[in-house]
Order: sequence, then structure tokens, then C-alpha cells
Amino acid sequence: MKKIGIRYQLTFKQFFLVFVFFIMQFCSGPAVRHDIIPANKIVPGDITTVRKIPESHKTFLARFLPEIHTANNKILQQRNDILDLRDTLKDAGQAGAEHLHTLNSFLRKYRIDPVATSPSPPLSDLLNTINKLLKRADIIPLRLVMAQAIIESGWGSSGFARNDNNYFGVHCYTEGCGVRPAGNDSADFYVKTYASEMAGIEDYLWILNTGFAYRGLRETRAKLRNGNKSIDPLSLAQGLSRYSAKGEEYVNMVSNIIRNYIPENVDDLLTSKSD
Repeated sequence: MKKIGIRYQLTFKQFFLVFVFFIMQFCSGPAVRHDIIPANKIVPGDITTVRKIPESHKTFLARFLPEIHTANNKILQQRNDILDLRDTLKDAGQAGAEHLHTLNSFLRKYRIDPVATSPSPPLSDLLNTINKLLKRADIIPLRLVMAQAIIESGWGSSGFARNDNNYFGVHCYTEGCGVRPAGNDSADFYVKTYASEMAGIEDYLWILNTGFAYRGLRETRAKLRNGNKSIDPLSLAQGLSRYSAKGEEYVNMVSNIIRNYIPENVDDLLTSKSD
């Protein structure tokens, strides 16, 4: 009976180790690194859309799309760094103080509770935390971002866009964080102001990547990533019903803009090498 008991314990331990290894290797999301390709300049004449648009709209697309691409590149670099950290922890089998410091800086940035630093959490817990982080540290498709900028800024013509670098209708609630919406003195919010156009784009991306209201969008993106599929803007648009009081009507508006007014070949325009 004693020998049988020992065999059972060893078998169970082996099974547990294999199970943990499986979880770490196959349930952590894809480990592919992302190419960081600088954005090409686009001229309005390069832009072809399903429905005809005026030259002023093409000019806005040509100017703003490279800015979105650049902001997404910053996220991809962070994502690469997180993937490198994950591989380092797997190879080492444990986390040192420097690893935990780096991880916590990313977790705080993406509004996830930091991990304990002493004692270090088990490796399996750290890998699960990194997996949660990777769901947030990812790009928003160019055409989706552009569609929202078009809707929220009136093709870049709104005063909030031109004067305050707010192209996405972002609100804030602390005095001094922005400006009151004109004609609405009773509003309990401000329209946020930004020091630069890039700062406004980056904050909008951060909101979609961290906001509770956009969990569905992030889940859809993660499923596409894990299936080695492209991050489809129309699929992610379904997760924007809470971005506007218009709800599903807003989702339809965004989808319509994507289909009809933004070039399908925008990635090629931005990243293809000129001869």
C-alpha cells in the first residue's frame, strides 16, 4: 500500500507540472514580435475611397493617418518589450527585482494592479498577469481610429480639434482639464485639451485600451490575435456602443465611415517602400 501511494503522488506531481507547462506555453497568447515601420507621407492624390469625398477631406486623411500609425507604433514597441519580458521570465524560471519593476511600470500604465515585489509571485501567476497586460497593450486599427476622428471632429473642422487637439470628443471632469462645451453651461464635464495632436491621439488609444466600457473590443481583438488573424476594424467597431449616447447607431456610423470613406489599402500607403 505504501508503494502504491508513492507512485500516485509522483504521477500526480508529474501531471501537475505538465499542466502548468502547457498553460505557460500555449495559453499566453502569440509571441510574435511586431515590425515597427515608420509611416510614409501620404499625399491626397494617393487616396481612393468607395464614395467620392472633397479634396479637403482627402487632405485631412493624408495628414492624420500617419499620426495614427506613429501612435500605434509606440504601442507596438511597448508590446514587443512586454513579450521580451515574458520570454525572459520563462527562460529564467523566476523574476528578479528588475523584472518586477519593469512589469509593474507597464501594469500601472495600463491600469492593472501591480504585482507584489517581495516575495516574488509564482511564475505561473506572473505569466497570467502578462497575458492580461497583452490584452490591453495593443493597437487600435487605423481605419477605426480615423473613422472616430472623422465623426467626432467633423473631418478635423471642429474648434475642439483645431484649438485643443481633441479629435475624439474626449471628456474630463476636473476643473482646468479642458473647456466647457459651447452653449451648454450646465454640462457636468469639460472637453479635454491636449498640448499636441499626438498627445490627443495617444490618450484616446489609452482610453480604448483601458476603459471598462471597451472590454468587449479588447476581447475581440485578443481572439483575433490568438487566431493569427488581422485586427479587423469592423469587428472592433462593435465594441464602441458605449462610446456615444447614440449606442448602436454610433456603431453603425463608425462602420459606415470605415467602409465608404477610408481607403482599404491604407496600410500599404503608409508602410510600402517607395522605389
